[in-house]
Formats: sequence, structure tokens, C-alpha cells
Amino acid sequence: MKRRKFIKLSVISAAGLVLPVQLEGQADAEPLLKPGTFVTPNADFYVLQIGNPAVLDANTWRMAVIGLVEKRQVLGLADITAMESVTATRTLKCIGDPIGTEQMSNAEWKGVRLRDLLEKVGPKPEAKVVVFRCADDYHTAIPLADAMREETILAYEMNGEPLPTEHGFPVRLLNPGHYGTKNPKWIINIQLATAHESYWEKRGWDPIANVKLATMIGTPSGGEEIPGGKIYTVSGAAFDAGNHGGIKKVEVSIDYGQTWEEAEIWAQDTSLAWVLWKWEWQVPEKAEPVEIYARATAHSGLTQDEIGIEADPVGATGYHIIDASVVVA
Repeated sequence: MKRRKFIKLSVISAAGLVLPVQLEGQADAEPLLKPGTFVTPNADFYVLQIGNPAVLDANTWRMAVIGLVEKRQVLGLADITAMESVTATRTLKCIGDPIGTEQMSNAEWKGVRLRDLLEKVGPKPEAKVVVFRCADDYHTAIPLADAMREETILAYEMNGEPLPTEHGFPVRLLNPGHYGTKNPKWIINIQLATAHESYWEKRGWDPIANVKLATMIGTPSGGEEIPGGKIYTVSGAAFDAGNHGGIKKVEVSIDYGQTWEEAEIWAQDTSLAWVLWKWEWQVPEKAEPVEIYARATAHSGLTQDEIGIEADPVGATGYHIIDASVVVA
């Protein structure tokens, strides 16, 4: 059976996910999984921005909170870290990431609730959006209602360390349910306003940027040769950012979607973080090409559809498919 054609988005992918270490010649090695760790080390977390990372000095950095507020404030990093802190595991995903590629990573973050800061300045009744202006000239806005969610965080630590420069030092936003375009880095100004046209919206991108239900296959990689007659571990990640209630199950097909086998979810946290899955495949003893499909079903009942999309970036959808081949010695 010939695979149906997929419509793809044309973007450049960044490196991102983590591989576990395997020792050469180890007789009883654990199967290679990708991602291999639930939390992505900082050095391996995907990086994407409109220009060069902004390099800021914590001693001189200041963030102004202005606009439609009762009391303007200018804060330093010490003012932020003195507030009540929260720690949360969150996955970030790029809106321009094509189906199945690696601009998706997971980390443990520490910061403060944005609403705690906004309550200090007192939003005026006419305020509708919160605008973030960044040191790299990026700017975006989120609805005030989203900013006041308990889960919306101004983060200053990543995996137990101060935010690395490329990830927004000293402070970035974590805006649950939304792609990276709505999670700005290097924030220097927060403004409450009635409306705002953001950087990417001016260029025709999705102004809401809700994360779509997505699954990626990490192993095997495209073009990999898989030994016939043995058990092979197909693995990957799935994520919906909680927009459909979180991931309920992941399924794999090796017969063009005619039948599906449920994978094991081996690592998970809340719906705001990815789930990692694996499926043990008894590979047939027959040399032939193979297409491996993966799809996720959310707790809402939504299951990924096969067909992808062609549009200004709103988040890619559709099955991830890997072309590989079974080889026999």
C-alpha cells in the first residue's frame, strides 16, 4: 500500500532532544530511547529566537510594569526572587516545528506567579491584554485572563540553575497551553493595555498559538536499518499542553494505519509536560521497507488525524511517519 501524501510546513529545525548513553559492546544494554530522559538538560533544550540571544547583566537588569495599572513598578532580579516561588515541569514546543521534528523539550522551572506581580500593580478595569517587550526587540501579548492563571509563571531558574542566556536570562514567561511564540524571553517591560498586535501576528502567524495534539517518533530515525527477527523498541514523545485534557494513550502502526498497537507511557507528569512512550516490536524476519506511524489520543477523546496542514504557522498536525527498512543478516 502506498502512503498518502502529507502536506508539510517549510521551516528550519533546531537540535533539541536527549539521547541516553549506550556502551559499545554492552551485552544487555537497555533499549535506545529518544527522548531518553524526561527532563531535557539545559545544553540540549531547543533554542530558537528572531536574532542573537540578548546578553543581560543581572545587577543592572530592570523590568518595568506599566500601562493600565494603578501603581507602576520597576523591579530588579532580587525583587522577583524575593517573592513566593513555584516550581513546575513544563514542555515548550515551537509553532513552526514540522510534524515529528525536535523543537520540543521539557524542563523543571522555578519562578513566580505572574498574577502575584500583577496584583501588586493593580490592573485597571479597561486592561484586556498583557504585553511583553524583550531585550532582543521581540514583543508579544497574552490575554489578561491567561496572565492571571495560577499556572502562568515568570521563570528565573531552569533545571536548578539560573536561566541560561539563550533561554531568557534573567526572566522569561511560561504561558501554559501555547507555543513558544507566547513564551517570550529576556523580558524588560510588561505593559497592560486594551489591545496589541504582536511581532509574529504582524507577519500573519496565529495570534492564539494554542499547542496542537502532537506525537513524535524518536526511534527509529528516518532511513534506519532494523534487524529482522528481533525485538526493536520504537519510542518517542507526545504532548498537547493540556489543551485537550492531556495525553491518554499513544498508538503505533506498522501496516499503514490498518491496525494500531498501544504503546507504554513510561514517563509523565502533569498535562503541561510531555509524555514519553515506547513500544516493543517483534520485527519480522523478512527484508522489506517499513513505514512506522504514531498517533496520540487525548483525554477529551480527540485522536490525531493522518492528514497534515498547509497554512501560515498555526502548529503542524498529522501522524509522524518514519521510513525505515528491515534487514536480514
